[in-house]
Amino acid sequence: MTSSMFIQPFFDYKPEEWLAMVYAWPKKIEPDSSFVIGFAFKTERYAKEFFDLLRAYNDGDSTDNNNNIRLSLITENPTDYSVYIYPSNERKNIINFMKETEKKFGEDNELLILNLTLCKQFPYGEDSSFKRFKELYIKGNPVELYPFLLKDGNRPEVIKSIEPIIKYDIKIEHRKLLKKEDPEYQHGKDIIGLK
Repeated sequence: MTSSMFIQPFFDYKPEEWLAMVYAWPKKIEPDSSFVIGFAFKTERYAKEFFDLLRAYNDGDSTDNNNNIRLSLITENPTDYSVYIYPSNERKNIINFMKETEKKFGEDNELLILNLTLCKQFPYGEDSSFKRFKELYIKGNPVELYPFLLKDGNRPEVIKSIEPIIKYDIKIEHRKLLKKEDPEYQHGKDIIGLK
């Protein structure tokens, strides 16, 4: 048996640079409304690296029609939720790599896919904008991902020099409802130590 390895895009993850999340929605929700999820950072340089990584997951494109960038918002308990971001293992270049290695080495080839799973917990409660976002979000509607800097202590300001990313698939779930094959379940069990 042979083994082949596909390495997804990486970068130097610094959780201390990722400060907060921002959620926004239209005043009047329509069936085709767009929603906003923002990532607030300490520095513009790190925000650019972060969004460059997300675009690399999507082959350089700013519109993710194929769910190449996986974004999950997982409620942990009444006071915390986790934000997960990781690349899909079903990206076109992985499928092509699988076909190439199968041609070269035959069907008895083990494919290893190496990727970075970003995860950070944030506060959650009755006054949380995430709680309201969860109630209003319409599954399958466009979600615009924006980078922000926190100004004057806690005021988010959009970084206009970084193009937003548009997605149509996000996962919003409670940890207790995750399936064993879900990457968020595995991460919670193996990395965070949840049962």
